[in-house]
Amino acid sequence: MKRLYLILILFGLSLNQDRSVIFNTGLPNSLSKGYTISSEQSAAIRFSTTNDYVLEALGFYMSLVSEQGNLKISIKEDNNDIPGNLVSELATWDYSLQANNELGYNLIMTTNLCIYLDKETFYWLTIESADDNTEAIWSYTPSDTFTYAYYDNTWTSDIGYAGASVIFGEQIINQPYDSGDVNFDFLVNVIDVVTIVSHIMETDILDNEALIYADTNNDNIINVVDLVTMISIIVQEKNSNPAFTLQDINPASEYYNQNIGSSYFNGQVSCYYFGKQGWGTCKARFGVINNLYNDLIASGITDVEMMGINGFQYINDSIDCMICNDECTSSTCNSGPRILPWAQDYDDGINCSNDNIGLCQENDEAGDLWDLWDITLRDFIILDKNGIEFARINLTYNNPDPTELGECSGNYQKIKDLILAARNR
Repeated sequence: MKRLYLILILFGLSLNQDRSVIFNTGLPNSLSKGYTISSEQSAAIRFSTTNDYVLEALGFYMSLVSEQGNLKISIKEDNNDIPGNLVSELATWDYSLQANNELGYNLIMTTNLCIYLDKETFYWLTIESADDNTEAIWSYTPSDTFTYAYYDNTWTSDIGYAGASVIFGEQIINQPYDSGDVNFDFLVNVIDVVTIVSHIMETDILDNEALIYADTNNDNIINVVDLVTMISIIVQEKNSNPAFTLQDINPASEYYNQNIGSSYFNGQVSCYYFGKQGWGTCKARFGVINNLYNDLIASGITDVEMMGINGFQYINDSIDCMICNDECTSSTCNSGPRILPWAQDYDDGINCSNDNIGLCQENDEAGDLWDLWDITLRDFIILDKNGIEFARINLTYNNPDPTELGECSGNYQKIKDLILAARNR
């Protein structure tokens, strides 16, 4: 048992290193003691959030009693201290337990989905049987201070031991869209102005989410003052983003070992993804961007360049599967290697010389380029042919993966359209 416990500790640590932990019960003391999950009995554990998150993964500890175990896992809203409705139609998973899983740990990855958890809100991780033949044990938490619910004809909640589990997510740092972007196309332009005018004239009333972005001066009133603010944003003269070069370290890229960057791609539309190499959301996002690049090439669009840049604060993280190799199992690697350049940002001042003197912070956690361009993790930035920023989309919230239900509000096509529009500016 001591050996098993040590393995569980090491396994848990390895999972934690590349993602934010929203909720963690700790490791169970025993895999054989817990809540019975069967056709007649279900269980859930309540958790809360301190920030806005995109759900990245969830783990739970279980042992199989029957010969096979088919489960229904879900994230549900809180309904008067018991599980309520699904937080999203995507937030439910069919899961089969493995009979030979000695560790008892089960992990469901959700990095390619669009499941958002709101700040300071209660949710329930719920586990139910998916058929009449399943019986399993959801192992108890090490302490008895958790809010749990148990279903036996009806849901009942209490404080005590619950099912051992861990919830991972990525914090949403910035709001999904810029102020004034009331049609959510990642641009603030005359279309947004016309939309707000229609709202003020009461010919086309904005919904609640759009109203948040229409209130550009944050006075809780939508009026001509907001229009003036928007117009000033639109007509403001934009300067070129500070130029940089970094070495491409992706062997599958045509620029491998070359120093490339915004100055290198002058005269072309160029796009930059600022990520965190390792296992999880960034790997998935960069894979989708690689697919988007291949999509453009297949359409005859050859004047667009893309590259990814790893943050200096993540320099020691594993690069495995960030750029594809033969051992990668990511769905975005199945069609071939990732051919986009991947570079490492540094805090060495090289890109802060000459015209960029005084634009970087020394000895901070961020690298030079992340300082120069005021980067938030998972920013995707599109520059026009003159090196002027055309659009900035943060891909933590704005998942571009087109393969899942709802296509995450069509972000893949929105981003593709932005790139095409930048070619014409």
